[in-house]
Amino acid sequence: MSEQETHRPLVFSVVEDDGENVTIEISEENYRRDLESGIDPDETLKPGRYKMKRGGFLARHPELKIKDRKRA
Repeated sequence: MSEQETHRPLVFSVVEDDGENVTIEISEENYRRDLESGIDPDETLKPGRYKMKRGGFLARHPELKIKDRKRA
């Protein structure tokens, strides 16, 4: 393998979490550490706050919910 593989977990702080929506924050320091460890700037989140929604996959695919499925 000629490419260098970098394994560094995404480090963030949870600012707000109501069970359905979550807001995380990426610090400038953690972003800088990602870049110093060799992660491409296009492959990491830039410093700031990000709002996300939990459980979106099952909301879009209700046929996959286990409790609603019937046994054969």
